[in-house]
Amino acid sequence: MFAIVNHLHFNKPVEDFREDLLKEGLPILSKNEGFIDFHFIKVEEFKAIVIILWKDASSAQAGAKSFGPTWFASNFKPYIVGGENRFVGEVLVSFEKK
Repeated sequence: MFAIVNHLHFNKPVEDFREDLLKEGLPILSKNEGFIDFHFIKVEEFKAIVIILWKDASSAQAGAKSFGPTWFASNFKPYIVGGENRFVGEVLVSFEKK
């Protein structure tokens, strides 16, 4: 499993992105082969962390190529202050309590 973790600082409140993510962003993202999970975490009024989980590295790369220059570029990028702080890596340990 692979994860993309993006720390984002916006020039508008993080809450303002919720509706568009639910209605537009996630339906697009979830159609990608190998997509597992998505989390949009509010850490401050104008700061968020995005965590996207993928089956493998190639799925993560393909998803980034299809989502990054399209929906992300139109709906997040214009509001980002100071650039992205993005990390990509293999998930070594994962646990979900059921």
